[in-house]
Amino acid sequence: MEASHSAHERPSIGELVANYAIDENFTRPSPRVIGIVDDVLTTGAHFKAMREVLSGRFPDVMIVGIFLARRAPESADITFGPEKALGRVGDHEKGTAMPAGPV
Repeated sequence: MEASHSAHERPSIGELVANYAIDENFTRPSPRVIGIVDDVLTTGAHFKAMREVLSGRFPDVMIVGIFLARRAPESADITFGPEKALGRVGDHEKGTAMPAGPV
C-alpha cells in the first residue's frame, strides 16, 4: 500500500483495516490499555482503522490515540466514537473542543 501522504487518493478505513494484522505472539498477557502512536493526525483514518482491528481482538481494552500534531481540513469533523469527538477545526479557539482526559 502506498503511503497516504504521497498517494493521489487516500485509502479508505476499510482498505487500511485489510492492510493491518495482529501478531498473536504479542497478545499475552492481554493489555489493559493500548496506545496507538502517530506523528500527525490528519483525517483520523489510520487511527480509526487500527482501533477497529485492535478492538476486534481486544474488545474490553481501552484504546487511546497519541498524536504529536494535528492537521485537519476546515471541513473535517473528526469523531472517534459515539461519545468522543475532537471537534471541528477552530473549536479549541471557541472553547468547545473536548479537552484531553486522564489516561
